[in-house]
Amino acid sequence: MRYEYTVTKDSGEAEIMKAMSWKKLIKSLLLKYEKFSGWVTYINKKGNVQTKVIDEGKIVHESKRN
Repeated sequence: MRYEYTVTKDSGEAEIMKAMSWKKLIKSLLLKYEKFSGWVTYINKKGNVQTKVIDEGKIVHESKRN
């Protein structure tokens, strides 16, 4: 697999999952935990740390800054 994602539940349990892309990780994560709440952290191809928040199985989008 290309990327390693650290999946952390709201309760604090962390798990490492591997996937080829962000979309494939989300698909497999929601198949495993249908109403997942927590966050996912990974390092993208440019070396930057990315953190995405998921609440009740949906990605929480941050508001754009001006």
